[in-house]
Amino acid sequence: MKKLLYFIFLAFTLTMISCNDNEKPDALSEDDVLASQEESDSTAVVADENMDGVLSGTFEGSSAHPSTTGMVTLDGRQLSFNDEFYSDSGPDLFIYLAQDLEGNGFVNLGTLKSTRGVQTYEVPEDIDFTKNKYVLVWCQQFAVLFGSAELQ
Repeated sequence: MKKLLYFIFLAFTLTMISCNDNEKPDALSEDDVLASQEESDSTAVVADENMDGVLSGTFEGSSAHPSTTGMVTLDGRQLSFNDEFYSDSGPDLFIYLAQDLEGNGFVNLGTLKSTRGVQTYEVPEDIDFTKNKYVLVWCQQFAVLFGSAELQ
């Protein structure tokens, strides 16, 4: 019984450490998500009108999770991570296209498919890449940035 309690305590502690909340004190509320989507809808610009070819960026880790690395490429509506992509594990990781590193004005592209290697995400047509130019690996549960890349 003591071993089971010790294991549960250890698992809980490791989870809390992997997603600490030093980066941002509050999780995005449902109202923030809806406001973000409404703002995106009202200022929607078709992706092709914002792009003069392929955009790319290099992932950098955050202060809490400095090991995030790799390249990201946006070609049309496909956001692709290269084979050198790596991120720390976390309990609730998502990929966002955001207006800044705090996750403001984000568009959720879905859960992180893998913490390493090649993966592709479908990007909605109505994204304004002059505004939503940051690709974030984001822990929704604790509102923590794991890594980011600026598309240029």
